[in-house]
Amino acid sequence: MKFGKKEKEAESTSPVQTRENFPQVTSKGQDYKEEVREHYPVSEQEQQLLKHAFEDSGTLFQLLSTLRTRRVGLGYQIETGEQESFEWSSGHAIAQKEGPLSFASHSEPVSLTELEEALLCWAALGPNGVILADIAVNGGLSGLLSWAGRTVPSSSNDLSVDLFVINDSGVSIYKPSTERLSLVEIRDAQDYGKIIKWYRESLIKISDKRPDVSWPSSPEGTKIVNATGPGQYNLNRPGSTWLLPVGDVGLEWFNQLLTSYEWSGFYLMDPDTNEPAGCQDWIRPGFLEVGFPIPAFDELALMLHAGQAGAIVQNIRLASEALGLGAWMTGSYADDLVLGAYPEVAKGLGFNFISREGTLNPSTTTTCIGLEGVKEAVAVPTPRFKDAEAAVRYVADLRNNSATPFSATGPWKNGLQGPYEAETMESIKQNPRSYVADWAVEAAIATVDYIVKKYGCAPAYISPMRAKLSVQVHHVDPNFYRRYQGISGEPYALTGSILNHFPLWHPGHNDPAQNSNNQ
Repeated sequence: MKFGKKEKEAESTSPVQTRENFPQVTSKGQDYKEEVREHYPVSEQEQQLLKHAFEDSGTLFQLLSTLRTRRVGLGYQIETGEQESFEWSSGHAIAQKEGPLSFASHSEPVSLTELEEALLCWAALGPNGVILADIAVNGGLSGLLSWAGRTVPSSSNDLSVDLFVINDSGVSIYKPSTERLSLVEIRDAQDYGKIIKWYRESLIKISDKRPDVSWPSSPEGTKIVNATGPGQYNLNRPGSTWLLPVGDVGLEWFNQLLTSYEWSGFYLMDPDTNEPAGCQDWIRPGFLEVGFPIPAFDELALMLHAGQAGAIVQNIRLASEALGLGAWMTGSYADDLVLGAYPEVAKGLGFNFISREGTLNPSTTTTCIGLEGVKEAVAVPTPRFKDAEAAVRYVADLRNNSATPFSATGPWKNGLQGPYEAETMESIKQNPRSYVADWAVEAAIATVDYIVKKYGCAPAYISPMRAKLSVQVHHVDPNFYRRYQGISGEPYALTGSILNHFPLWHPGHNDPAQNSNNQ
């Protein structure tokens, strides 16, 4: 049944929340908009493109109907049999064997613009306001490590994943702050400029060149042993932006340990003995009651990380579809190699690793602890967390940091309201169950001590930092799809957003969609 406007209004008994009537939750709101416009001016063209992205780039369901992985971009080639030098990465001279999909793009690579990358990064994990925190105080609210909202969910809102941005200018990390000034940060067109502001403020440069993530060469007639994966020939190519979520799995592990001890009643159990892992003193009714094997718990932390990384990648894919860009989800590479575990093979991102004596490492996994001053894992023992108490208390104290309303400092004290009204918020703050219990902290410390002594590191069975799932975004070369998939008319791979991308986003630039070359 269709409704006319008057019929619709009569049918509804509650006000419709639109962008125009989102609640203003801070007295600084309008002043902040002026500040954004003054210090991060958006050109008329940028404003029009931002408006197009937010308002005219297709509904979610339209985007899902055409969402595809488009792996062939401008300047790429596949199975041509022709040798080329990967000067931008490994420096190796490489040839992928000739095959039935042989194709070499005749177009020069075109890098994404700042605005294109800003939109993709924000879609991935950008600030979007304040979380709802609709968790019962007596049901685990104390597990929340932050109340700052992002465009993706994360376990206990721990914000454990940040985004590495790899492009022609090098390697950066997009790591938005936890400052929030509104329940919903993007309410109308006046807020669109924040996308650029957050990109410029949150992007930290790490390297001025693309990383060597290897595509090894091999003597004629031998098989290439390729830790980067057989499908990664075009990975990290000029013109592309490789968006790599890197997660602190250790933070998720430690926080889940505290939350599980306080709220779930199970304790970590040594899989070799089926005995408690150092926490015997707290095994009694009302405290710790059921054993849970250490390897299974480690796998849980890894699954929580994978869920967050997967949501980030899917957001990037949807944003790319809206903008008319190719998005190639990939994960068949060895992420420890990409992070830098084997510098003799490929330097990767240069992350730090710790060595464990062989008999102590139960799964012979590499143990990545991050990049000092950029992104460091919560793990023991490391230069940052030398013992169990340092790591456990650090994670427990995050509940009182400036990103939560329990802090004595930060934006919450300076006028940011919500998600609850003042009286309710005060009641939450006064309830002792809103904070992790002292006994849970002590039991967690004892457990971590046990694990470190037996396995040489906590967490033991998984690496504390992972980067297994990512997405590479590029400008699509229409000619590959026209050559091999143009069965009748324009290939279904080429949506209107792709065919119209250059006139809209790169006016004046040579439009590859208009230059048909299927040679």
